[in-house]
Amino acid sequence: MKKTMKAVTALCAFALASSAFATIQPTRVGPVSQYGALQTGTNAAGEGRIYGSVDGVVDGKEVQVRGMSLTWSQYWPYGSSFYGHSFIDTLVGSWNVELIRSAMGIVPPWGHGSYMTRPEYFESQMDTVVQAAIANDVYVLIDWHSEGGYFNCIHPNEKPKYEFNDNKTCFSAADAAAFFGRMAERYGKYPHVIFEIYNEPVSESWNDLKAYADSVLTEIRKYSNNLVVIGTPTWSSMAGEAISNPVQDKNVAYTYHFYANLHQTASHIASSNTAMANGLSIFVTEWGGIDDIFTNASYKTQLESFLSWVNEKKLSTAKWDVEKPYLEDNDVDNYIKANILPAKTTYTKNVNWETSITDNLPGSVTYGTSSAISGTWSATSDIDDYGDEQGEKGNSTFTNNSTATTVKMDNMILDTVGTGFDYAPYIRAEYTFGAGVDLSNCKMVSYKYKGANHQFTLYYDWNASVDYFGVGVWDYPFVEMPYAPEWDTVHVDLGWMTSNGWQTGIPTVPVLKAATAFRFVVTNDFFDTSLWIEDLKCEEEVSGYSPVEIDTTTALPTIASKASPLNVSVQGKNIAVSGIENGSLYMLSNMLGQVMASGRTNGSSLNLNVANSGKYILRIGSKQAAISIR
Repeated sequence: MKKTMKAVTALCAFALASSAFATIQPTRVGPVSQYGALQTGTNAAGEGRIYGSVDGVVDGKEVQVRGMSLTWSQYWPYGSSFYGHSFIDTLVGSWNVELIRSAMGIVPPWGHGSYMTRPEYFESQMDTVVQAAIANDVYVLIDWHSEGGYFNCIHPNEKPKYEFNDNKTCFSAADAAAFFGRMAERYGKYPHVIFEIYNEPVSESWNDLKAYADSVLTEIRKYSNNLVVIGTPTWSSMAGEAISNPVQDKNVAYTYHFYANLHQTASHIASSNTAMANGLSIFVTEWGGIDDIFTNASYKTQLESFLSWVNEKKLSTAKWDVEKPYLEDNDVDNYIKANILPAKTTYTKNVNWETSITDNLPGSVTYGTSSAISGTWSATSDIDDYGDEQGEKGNSTFTNNSTATTVKMDNMILDTVGTGFDYAPYIRAEYTFGAGVDLSNCKMVSYKYKGANHQFTLYYDWNASVDYFGVGVWDYPFVEMPYAPEWDTVHVDLGWMTSNGWQTGIPTVPVLKAATAFRFVVTNDFFDTSLWIEDLKCEEEVSGYSPVEIDTTTALPTIASKASPLNVSVQGKNIAVSGIENGSLYMLSNMLGQVMASGRTNGSSLNLNVANSGKYILRIGSKQAAISIR
């Protein structure tokens, strides 16, 4: 039985093998068994290259593998939907990738948290991808994916030379070292694993990055001699700056990133060429820019020059990025299939890593006693919703082929055009708890599923009406589940769950004693028209993993009286409010919590216009109203 630790949600576990074998067993012979662990070296001309342990550092035996990078792990649905064991199997089997890059988001200011705010959850995503890659016998980059976030820790309150994405918080070298120490202890014996310790430094100097790399390498080398890739200045484009002060380690390469729609190839690759000429090895852990080459001849020229250079230097590459589960029949995807991805290859078995690793995987999770959670299944969509104040509902449909033991929602179509549900169409399965269910006994919750990416939600049967907010409660704790082409068994720590925090006064963490159901919600963009679910269990005994502590004193707020109503009239997409106090603060937000308009009133009336139909909340002072725009 396949067990994923995925997270976008679920913790992977293996029935431990005999101590005579590696914990992770291969499902195929792939490039790792042919080439062995990657290592750096220099060719006869003294230029840095990357080789495999099977043939060693021999001219003509350089190893060049090609693959794909997953996108930011916290980006839903186009990122985290692909951090699942079953999808990685498909990525290898259908796309023929030899390398997978697992881009774990560290501190970015968007998405459903990040590693620095939810470490257990995001580490579980990484574990899922790494273990699936090893089982598929392909190389995997454990990518500490940040764009410049280290700068904020080492240069607090200093304006960076270049602006960058990760500008809200920071991570330290100690944070990265602790993570990579755990990864190296867990996976450092597997020849598949490559440690990419910083995706894209931006404004940090090389001396900053050298000190950072030394700290992280100290932890990695306690457990593993595997290849480590070092991020370089200015969005990982300046490896040549390391020449005068290189990292003193026998198996490190330096990162290079390239985008055909942003860079001039000849000038942009110059620093990497200088680095290689001085004996340093280069690994292209990220590149892109294909989409625009069909409308801009200059971009196509830059891309083809880059690809020619990559092949001349025999550099390994990971293209950015996987945001869908399949390659379609269009210009971009056809170019990728023809020019970027490897052809299907029969590899030679040279390395018996699965029998040479003789100890169990550190931190392997095993399960003891489990029990069924009493309750009943149902399935519904926005077409069955109680609707808005005007009684408007959605149009989403599905075929319910459920059996006594398995939920089967097939032929799913999300459709809310022309309704008050344009903001959030949904189809969902719901498991309503029976009497006496106590989730506090569950170290984790497991279930099997196949099909669409979805949100696994802890639901409270508390004030589903409009008594408290005037609109009810929609912001519940959840985790994001990846697309699963085949059956996956997932294990979810309820402590990973968190709400978006869009509704003030609602706890963002689970309130287990108030929970009345689990919901499995398909919404917005999804990658399979079916979702099947079965075998929902409470895992009462878990070893090798410490569940996240949930504050049991947290309670849902008591129902308060309704706020004083606002005098609102709606005509088309115009909202008019009268009888308000001059100078009052106002805010209009949609049902995703996004602020559409805000400010102070000027006079006793307010007029606002919205661009799209949907449901909105308008707050003026202490008053609020739910508004539907058709």
